Amino acid sequence: MTTVRAAPEALAEESERRHRGGPFPQYRLQSWEGAFPGVICGVTEAREDADFGASGTSAWTFLERVESLSSQLGFSAAAWARQVHGVEVRRADDLPEGFTSPGEADGLLTGRAGALLVITVADCVPVYVLAPKRRAMALLHAGWRGASAGILPRGVEALCAAYGCQPRDLQVHFGPAICGRCYEVGREVLESFGDATGEAGRLDLRDELLGQALELGVPGAQISRSTWCTSCHRDRFHSHRGSQGAAGRMAAFLGWRDPANGSGGGQAGG
Repeated sequence: MTTVRAAPEALAEESERRHRGGPFPQYRLQSWEGAFPGVICGVTEAREDADFGASGTSAWTFLERVESLSSQLGFSAAAWARQVHGVEVRRADDLPEGFTSPGEADGLLTGRAGALLVITVADCVPVYVLAPKRRAMALLHAGWRGASAGILPRGVEALCAAYGCQPRDLQVHFGPAICGRCYEVGREVLESFGDATGEAGRLDLRDELLGQALELGVPGAQISRSTWCTSCHRDRFHSHRGSQGAAGRMAAFLGWRDPANGSGGGQAGG
């Protein structure tokens, strides 16, 4: 059994902090929210009444939950794309009030204040990308298929092209996801990341994505990763692998709140 290469260099680690309050408790990235006032970055807690699985709930319930989360966090508009484990990235600037789905994609980007980007996850990596000087951002859904096919390079390229920034200007965070100790995969998965040993093994997607971010030119000091593993902490997060496919989905979210809106988001807790 092999293990895909370790991270090429150490990076900052952070445990997103739980925020109490309804209707959806969340885990939020305190470092970004403290450094960039107005930025809201995190993921919802796993609860039966907070399942954001688009295929596991009715379309109406899903829409209601996204709009409710958006309002709770202080946003007037929210965008979510139908995820297909690909590398399509869509721009979400001209959003109407309420909920919008721009079609199939595994990445969204925006430079609009008051717009909340949403993806759904349950082991895959939510990749948060922020261009603070441009007040622009991207939120990417990176499972092994998307990560190996290049969703991160595609997202960074699209963000920089749309808003006139460079990789050296970006902040990148890899959110709660399954860790390498819990994620055993087959030979074909490892081969998609360049492992030619022909053996099964374990894969840490966040390590792989870190290497990609560094190769793109994002400074290591501007990259961080969550300490949370969705499989190790199934009391807090949904895990597709840990539940043998029975899990729901969390909503990962990223936005730059309009200063005219309230603070929202609940009270920080343990």
